Amino acid sequence: MFPLQVDLVGGGPVALVVAFLVSTLFSAVTMHLAALWVLGDEPHQNAVKVAPVPVVVAMLFSQYNGLLMAVLAFAAAFVAIRYVYELTLQGTALVSLFYFAISAVFAFAFGNIFLS
Repeated sequence: MFPLQVDLVGGGPVALVVAFLVSTLFSAVTMHLAALWVLGDEPHQNAVKVAPVPVVVAMLFSQYNGLLMAVLAFAAAFVAIRYVYELTLQGTALVSLFYFAISAVFAFAFGNIFLS
C-alpha cells in the first residue's frame, strides 16, 4: 500500500505531487513575468495554463540527460505559449526565451539561498 507519510528524504506519490505543485507555481510566476515584460498587460490566467506543461515534461524526462530534459521542456513551453497566447513564431520565441531566462536566474538565486 501507499504510505500515509513521507520521510524527509523519502519519495512517494505525496512527494511527487508536492514537487509538481511547487514547480508549477514557480513556473507560473516566471511565465507571468516574462509575458508582462514582453507583451505588456496580460491576464495571469494564461500563465497558469502554460505553467504545468514544461513542468510535466521536465518531471517525465528528469531521469535522462539534463540537456535533453531542458530542450524538451523548452519545446513543450514553446508550443503551449504559442497556443495559449496566440502569438506569431517570433513573439513565441521571444516570450519563451524570456521565460527560460527568468526561470534560470530565479532558480540560481533560490538555489544559492536555500541550498547553501
